[in-house]
Amino acid sequence: MTETTEAHAAVVEVRGLVKRYGDEGRRRAEGNVTLALDHVGFSVGAGEFLGLMGPSGSGKSTLLNCLATIDAPTAGQIVVGGREVTGLSGGALAKFRRDELGFVFQDANLLDTLTAFENIALALTIQKVPSRQIEQRVREAARTLGIEEVLPKYPYQLSGGQRQRVAAARATVGRPSLVLADEPTGALDSASARQLLESLSCLNRMGATILMVTHDSTSASYCSRILFLRDGRLSGELRRGAADRAAFYRRIVDVATGMGEGMSDAC
Repeated sequence: MTETTEAHAAVVEVRGLVKRYGDEGRRRAEGNVTLALDHVGFSVGAGEFLGLMGPSGSGKSTLLNCLATIDAPTAGQIVVGGREVTGLSGGALAKFRRDELGFVFQDANLLDTLTAFENIALALTIQKVPSRQIEQRVREAARTLGIEEVLPKYPYQLSGGQRQRVAAARATVGRPSLVLADEPTGALDSASARQLLESLSCLNRMGATILMVTHDSTSASYCSRILFLRDGRLSGELRRGAADRAAFYRRIVDVATGMGEGMSDAC
């Protein structure tokens, strides 16, 4: 798989990424070594909305965990913002996660004892943003995502879709280099999922670089480009280009159907 030729400079470069699970010596003969990623390489352009799809067991969660520095690759490099991050540890790793990455998970993971405003502001507090700037930036993020009215409320008072949009605001308010979204619509009904995806698209149009893992073709149709992963290898790519979302959706369904079990074409 060749790296993207996006006109924008690459925010992320993945080079020859390999991830094995199991001891390669004693266990190889026993067949207990799992090759989860097999020399994966690609790049993500600045301001791109990239989708990563594949059937269950394809390696997409492993790849996301490596990008998030939750898991360490066996070999290869991950470069974010021109900096190789696979060897970071301690304070340097914590700083990288804090300043360069934003996360949106299937579960919003909001703190129940904080209001929506406080959950979003926490990301800025950790970054030591001056207090006089925090309120302005939180309200700007909330306005972009259409959640200004819920800022005084606690997570238990919010719908699932509202919680996810609060999580999206928290992930982007710190202006990270890369936002990682892991099946962000998985626990939402169709209406809430649509609201969240439209919100992510809005953030992307405003400059956020997003990589989203999804098994759902409808969710993927909001992306500008899709990479397909199978058996730990990149097996294909689709670019939306000038196509409308409905046409892009149909192309994604065609590829996803051919990849078989574990892919969804639900609308």
